[in-house]
Amino acid sequence: MFDEMAASEFPHFLAAFWEEKGWSTSVTENDDGTYLVGGDKDSGKRGLIGVRPDTDTEIGASEVEDFAAFCDKKGVDVRVMATRGRFTTGARSAADAGDVHLLDPNELASSVRDEGAEGLVEQFTGSDDGSLLDNVPSPPGGVPSGIPVVPIAVAVVVILAAVFAGGTVLSFVPFVGGGGGDAGPAFTAFSMAAGENTTATAEWDARVQDEIQTANNTYQPNEGETFVVVQLNVTAGDSQVVVRNQNFALSVNGTNYGHQRFENASQQFRQQLSAVTAAPGESGRMLVVFSVPEDFDGATLVERPDGPGLRFEHADLASDVE
Repeated sequence: MFDEMAASEFPHFLAAFWEEKGWSTSVTENDDGTYLVGGDKDSGKRGLIGVRPDTDTEIGASEVEDFAAFCDKKGVDVRVMATRGRFTTGARSAADAGDVHLLDPNELASSVRDEGAEGLVEQFTGSDDGSLLDNVPSPPGGVPSGIPVVPIAVAVVVILAAVFAGGTVLSFVPFVGGGGGDAGPAFTAFSMAAGENTTATAEWDARVQDEIQTANNTYQPNEGETFVVVQLNVTAGDSQVVVRNQNFALSVNGTNYGHQRFENASQQFRQQLSAVTAAPGESGRMLVVFSVPEDFDGATLVERPDGPGLRFEHADLASDVE
């Protein structure tokens, strides 16, 4: 039974069950003990499971609504929430409205029997009485390739972690941390372009600035906004790489912001903002500046699908802009 399965094994069991249905999957653990399972298929479908593995969990309507809203924004085709605990009546109503498939132990047990997956349950419990699992609609495929450390659906999973697990958008990304705490808003980064073989490594840092001073200008953001200055030190892999400002967006509170352009910029500042072209094994430095609503809690630097495919590594880079 699922109550005999270790909490840490439960999400991996769900992932394995999806894989038997032809999905490629990845499992991401959040800081609070919840998990996200993402998967993809060659057809281009995308899917996510938000997993609360504890047996004493009770999931309510608001959590399901947040999950559904995120999936709507990110174009997730198959949405699933699974728990060894229970869903409230309100959660089930919200799931019907948001096209979210809910899996509690009873529903999982029925699905396991229907699919003849008792043997798979045994693999994760060590018992002879496998009797649960999901009717989980196979996770959708085509989730944008996540950053190299966590493959497949991570690009979506990362932001989803904030919705399902609570907290800010960046608090639960396991692969690229940055900023935050007493220093200000938290920052993370992930790539929607990186596949199994990345073309370059990008050390990065981000900070908030009320204004930017250059040799011949002082730039200020629009009223009610603030600048986020991202520094990147890009090192090419086995082939030449070109990285441009337009390859990036900054995700804040569910909205993606494009890079800023500056009129009458000094030559030095223009050079800092210009694209990096690096030969194999060589490095180049660049800045990307965003203007976003002030007083935000966190943000995610996103490499768009048209980018070269970067492996992000957070670093404390010396500031080049005042």
